[in-house]
Amino acid sequence: MGPPPEVVFSAPTGDETDVQLSTSVRIQFSRDIDPSTFKGRVAVKYSEAETRERGEPDTAKIDFTTQYLPGTRVLEVKFANPLERFRTVTVELQDGILGSDKQPLKPWALNFQTGP
Repeated sequence: MGPPPEVVFSAPTGDETDVQLSTSVRIQFSRDIDPSTFKGRVAVKYSEAETRERGEPDTAKIDFTTQYLPGTRVLEVKFANPLERFRTVTVELQDGILGSDKQPLKPWALNFQTGP
């Protein structure tokens, strides 16, 4: 058995700024992932701190879909609507995602900021 899977690349990259509102997120893994383990373990949200700073009552929800591409070991996150301008977005891969050999992926998060 080899090492557990890990994230080796993402687009956008961590802490990237001026990300296009129409972007999608691509996350590449070091090893094959069991696609069934993504269900309910991928979260995408706007920064709640920014919502409070703006004086908004609630943080907007982000609707998204995911697709795992086994040939390239990439998870693609597509958004139902363009993202909001000048917001910090967090994509989380939560506990319970497993490699094809049942080894766990360490929880991981990506933060980036949208631009104009």
